[in-house]
Amino acid sequence: MTRVLIVGGGISGLAASLVLARQGMDVDLVERSSRVEALGSGITLIGPALRALDDLGVVDECLAGGYGSTQFHIRTPDGGEIANLPLHPSRPGLPGLLGMKRPQLHRILFDRAVSEGLAVRTGVSPTAIENREDAAAVAFSDGASAEFDLVVGADGLRSTVRDLVFGPVRPTFQGQACIRVILPRPAEIDQEMQFHGCRYRHVGFTPIGPDSMYLYCCVPVPDATRPPQEDLPRILREYLAPFGGPVAAAREHMTDPDLVNYAVLETILVDPPWHSGRTVLVGDAAHCTTPQLAAGGAMCLEDTLVLGAELASASSIPAGLKAYSERRFDRCRYVVESSVQLSAWQILPETPDEEQRRLFGEAVAVLAGPY
Repeated sequence: MTRVLIVGGGISGLAASLVLARQGMDVDLVERSSRVEALGSGITLIGPALRALDDLGVVDECLAGGYGSTQFHIRTPDGGEIANLPLHPSRPGLPGLLGMKRPQLHRILFDRAVSEGLAVRTGVSPTAIENREDAAAVAFSDGASAEFDLVVGADGLRSTVRDLVFGPVRPTFQGQACIRVILPRPAEIDQEMQFHGCRYRHVGFTPIGPDSMYLYCCVPVPDATRPPQEDLPRILREYLAPFGGPVAAAREHMTDPDLVNYAVLETILVDPPWHSGRTVLVGDAAHCTTPQLAAGGAMCLEDTLVLGAELASASSIPAGLKAYSERRFDRCRYVVESSVQLSAWQILPETPDEEQRRLFGEAVAVLAGPY
């Protein structure tokens, strides 16, 4: 039986564990944190993400736990109508977009993986990985060691696996931060909504439940310094001061620091190949993007399905890893580069909103294609 080590208990790691275990592989997962859990507030799952979750067999649970949108409303800072655009589903029966709480998505994937037999060790990370011809020898921080037929680095932006096997690759700071906050959802906010026309502030609403939504606000920041958590509600309210209409109404509910998430926008795009010997990178460890296309989760999920498909059809594990890397790189590069371009235009807003909407629409069409 093929023995697999997955490093990282996030979306990519849990999805990979489902895919590979269903192919009859013996899968172990290690997570450096003391618990396998997701932090943060909300997540936006675009059509390709829902398609991937459908292929993983968990989309119904996600639909039950989130809120689907079929339209994308663009508004002025005061709430006036600019455009209403359809969000086309990736498959019949699915919404064009789903908003949900990030920890809830993580819990769905974790519970399913454990129910299918996944073995998990927490508080453990690799300290050395030696790729041999027919196996990878791994030493762990708890003093244990073992050999695996395949090691999957799914440990995120600051990947230990990437550093050990591919050498250090430092994230690129994009001069922007995204602040998200979970809020009560008024009845009139029943679809995905963005507000255009306020300089240096990219703001939107994503419904995530019958009476809840999250607001996201991307703003320029000089460095990666994180403000104190207790100051975040005040900081966010100040950023949103120029807005009227529904944003102004939502601003009054921004009082609880525990409901506010602050993330500096950093990116990584590892040069191909994403494999070395018996070790491979998936998800943010290989390609971490900014949120402008809401495609980060989709790319992570797609990676795991493509990895499984290529391994299943290849003559050997190294051949499958090569095919996976070649199949995924251009698509993930397109997402990273397009998202970074949109982020840059938001920091330098002399670019017309129409040009930003053009690129966004182009990207939606590209991502609707097969993975």
